Amino acid sequence: MKKRSNILPVVCLIFVSLWLRLINLGYSNYQGDEIKALYRPQVGQNMIDFLLNQRKGPIQFLITYIMSIFNPEYDNEFLLRLPFAIAGILAIYFFYKFIKLEFNKRIALYSSLFIAINGLFVALTRIVQYQSFVILFSVLTLYLISLSTKFTKWRIYGLYLGMFCWGISILAHYDGIFITPFVIYLIYRWYLDCKPSHKNKQLLYLLLAGTIFLISISIFYLPFFFSVSESTKAYWLERISKQSVSSTRTFMTYNPLYLIYLYAVLGLLGLLKIKQNLPVVLWLLFPLLVLETLVSNPGTHIYTYILPFSVLMAFGLEVFQSFIYNKFPVKSQYIKNFCITLVYVPSFLLSHVLFIDNNKEYPWENKRILFLEIKRQSRQSLFGFPYYRHWEKVGSFLENTGRNGYFITNEKPSITRYYIPTNYKNIELHPYNDKDPGDIYIIFIQNPQNGNKKILDKDQSYWQERYQPVQTFSNYGRVVTTIYRLSSADWQKIVNQ
Repeated sequence: MKKRSNILPVVCLIFVSLWLRLINLGYSNYQGDEIKALYRPQVGQNMIDFLLNQRKGPIQFLITYIMSIFNPEYDNEFLLRLPFAIAGILAIYFFYKFIKLEFNKRIALYSSLFIAINGLFVALTRIVQYQSFVILFSVLTLYLISLSTKFTKWRIYGLYLGMFCWGISILAHYDGIFITPFVIYLIYRWYLDCKPSHKNKQLLYLLLAGTIFLISISIFYLPFFFSVSESTKAYWLERISKQSVSSTRTFMTYNPLYLIYLYAVLGLLGLLKIKQNLPVVLWLLFPLLVLETLVSNPGTHIYTYILPFSVLMAFGLEVFQSFIYNKFPVKSQYIKNFCITLVYVPSFLLSHVLFIDNNKEYPWENKRILFLEIKRQSRQSLFGFPYYRHWEKVGSFLENTGRNGYFITNEKPSITRYYIPTNYKNIELHPYNDKDPGDIYIIFIQNPQNGNKKILDKDQSYWQERYQPVQTFSNYGRVVTTIYRLSSADWQKIVNQ
């Protein structure tokens, strides 16, 4: 019975991680940044030139390159997302192993469950993006170096492998640097554990480990920084200096309703055990201070400090349990089980409703969970949520006309560049040319990713009243994509109004 009670929580962790990351994984069309992560070099461009021309590290592009062997057209969203989802699942597993090694099984389980059900982490593991691999290799770094401080057989190889994994995490994205405080803490502990007579030898091992780390990142980043384009510099500057975006609002978009208050309370309670979790607090403070003071638009990069914050919350939950035990020693077990259920089960159900259930698509539409209504969000750059507008069918429809032509839509250009056949030009970028005639297709999207509800400053009612749709696509009986066809005369009439 005791063995079963020990296994059951881990089984729940595995189930939650798999369910929220694999179910309906292929439902959504690609979202803007997913398309940017595909390995699609220009004609005549080799892989090295392509990678050096990107704004981020090479890992996500190498993954999509490998997947192109199995799916050259990238038309299977499930298959392309699968490696990133698996990386996210493995990250939770090694996070559990790492925290268990550093603290205890209970803290490991609580903090891993927080990561498994947190909406931001769910979303980031359901898309073709670097975050899953940053988290996986960051956690592997900490786990392997932690092993090197605990077990003699891992003392050298754990250190070397850990530093190599750290290099890989930074090659996935610069966010990998944010585990630095805990890495320094582990290496300091590693060094203190050696015998005084072996200090010089240990310094040599550390020097070799540092060399492995520097070589692993220099192979790409040295030529990258020497060849960085002006557009990439402008992109970085914009992320640092553009109008401030609230990280609280970002968090609440992915974790709505009461969750931010739960996190705040448990985080504060966790600080009561700061002697035990000081390295975690330092790990948390590094990305928190950098992103919230130096960067105006942290966006979803807040995951870098929510990861250690989950450990702090686990300590907070332990503090709360100790309080319950002291107040109600006889019934403490029942109260504890009830409170844990109340913390995790509604949060899991909420993530299921937001990311798995697609009858209605949050955040583009309002949704309900029991008696609570979750309001739709108007922010751009929303990732991992259910989003299906039949874009592949839109592309097939235009392709099957057998003609050249033009289109205009209220959706992101990055999406249309991928799904619309090249013989149809975006009329906003390529003005209509009488010498290259063709029909103009108005592709009106309900609840587009960019939040734009108009085409040419005209809302849907304008197009509905004047033109008959040539094609519509629906989700659960609700029309989500409408295509209108205009002649050149129709188009001239509109633009000359």
